[in-house]
Amino acid sequence: MFAYINGVLEEVGEDEIIIDVGGMGYAITVPQSIIDRLPKAGEMIKIYTRLIVREDAMELYGFIDKQQKNLFTKLTTVSGIGPKGAMAILSTLNPDQLALSIVTGDVKMLTKAPGVGKKTAQRIILELKDKIDNELLINENADVQSMDMNGTLSEVVEALSVLGYGRPEIQSALKGIDTEGRDTATLIKMALKNLNNLK
Repeated sequence: MFAYINGVLEEVGEDEIIIDVGGMGYAITVPQSIIDRLPKAGEMIKIYTRLIVREDAMELYGFIDKQQKNLFTKLTTVSGIGPKGAMAILSTLNPDQLALSIVTGDVKMLTKAPGVGKKTAQRIILELKDKIDNELLINENADVQSMDMNGTLSEVVEALSVLGYGRPEIQSALKGIDTEGRDTATLIKMALKNLNNLK
C-alpha cells in the first residue's frame, strides 16, 4: 500500500512535506538529508513511501529513491530501532555512507547519527551486515569515485578505484576491516592485503 506518491509538492517543513494528489494532501515525514534535493513548491514530485500503522496512529514516511526506502525498511527490523530512529540515521548518512559503514563495520560513522551510541551501532552492523552486503552496497548507478562520503573511508575507496579496482572488488577488500583509529595509508594497505588473499 502506498508504494509511492506522485503529485504536487505543496509545502516543505523541517522534516515533513505535503503532497497534493487530486485535491487530497498527504503529510509525509522525510529524512532531513533530502530537503535540499526537493523541487520547488508547486512542482510535481514522486516520493517512495512506507506506511507504518500503529494502534494510535498511521504514519507515512517518504524517500527520494528506492535505495533509501529499502534501507529504512532494513533499519526498522533491527531491535531497538524504530521508524524515528531510522529516519534520524538517514537524515545524517546518505545511502552509500550507511551501506558501506555497515558492511565495513564502521562504528564511528554510524554513531554520527543522533541517538546512535556504540552499542546500537554494533547491533545495526551485526543484524544487517549480510543483508546489506547482498542487496544495498553502493547504488549501481553511482560512480565509486564520486561517492559522497567524508573522511578516511572516502579516501580509501577513491584510492582503490584509482588503482583500477571495481565496485565488487572494493566491497570485498573493505569487508571486515575495522576503520576506527586507523589512517588512510594503513587502511589502504589492509585492503590491498585482503585483495591479494582473494586471488
